[in-house]
Amino acid sequence: MNDLEQIESDSTPPWPRRPSPRGGAVTLSQVPDRVRIPKTAEVVARAIRTQILRGELREGESLPSESELMTQFGVSRPSLREAFRILESERLIEVRRGSRGGALVTHPDVSVAARYLGLLMQLDAVELRDVYDARTLLEPLGFRLLARQPDRAETADRLEALLAELTPELAQEDQSRIYVSFFEELFRSSRNKTLALVYGALSEVLRQELANAFDGGRDRGKSNEPHRSLGRALDRVRAGDEDGAADYWRHQLVHVAGQVHGRHGDKTLVDMTTQQ
Repeated sequence: MNDLEQIESDSTPPWPRRPSPRGGAVTLSQVPDRVRIPKTAEVVARAIRTQILRGELREGESLPSESELMTQFGVSRPSLREAFRILESERLIEVRRGSRGGALVTHPDVSVAARYLGLLMQLDAVELRDVYDARTLLEPLGFRLLARQPDRAETADRLEALLAELTPELAQEDQSRIYVSFFEELFRSSRNKTLALVYGALSEVLRQELANAFDGGRDRGKSNEPHRSLGRALDRVRAGDEDGAADYWRHQLVHVAGQVHGRHGDKTLVDMTTQQ
């Protein structure tokens, strides 16, 4: 039995195993009208993907040759190459052409998710105000989690150094880039991988929202206020004050929400993209 036959024999049917009302076998009328049978390439891609996710195939390692994989799975070359295309689209492998080519295991970074999520949010015409409200929920939680960490003081110092780059002379695009980098590092240091990935996946749309939020700040003489406010939040983090750090930053975001919403107006992420 080759690997493909083993995978198929281990697969469960796409409907629950349950007895009929009379206790007999399930009849065809009780199962879905259409049962989608996975293509050979999808089954092969799933098997290789599982090995990568389990760490059996590590980043930088080469997959066996096409001939070996064709024998291992009992599939044709076109089916194997279609499986490779599936895995390439997921950024799990990189196929190199030529005499020394082959498939190399890669590790996709969060920028892949950020691009797709940004595209989906643009297609849904998500408003900048909506993105700001999401920040109001997420960012205080990052401060709360960081205040729990034993190395919070060292992390706060590192974040403070990053804030030193946030000067009034910077263009709003550069300010938004530093701001997002600050919170990406904050969430990574909070040791909550889920939130770190969520914030990272939102990074592209956050930069667009922030660029519009910072626009005009210099006219009001308050362009350095985010720097000072973030510094005060970090002071509470150093003290291990979870509630104080989270509540302070939430208050700052809510306090300027009306002003920011007014600046955003009815702009959507698509509007920001077309302005670039």
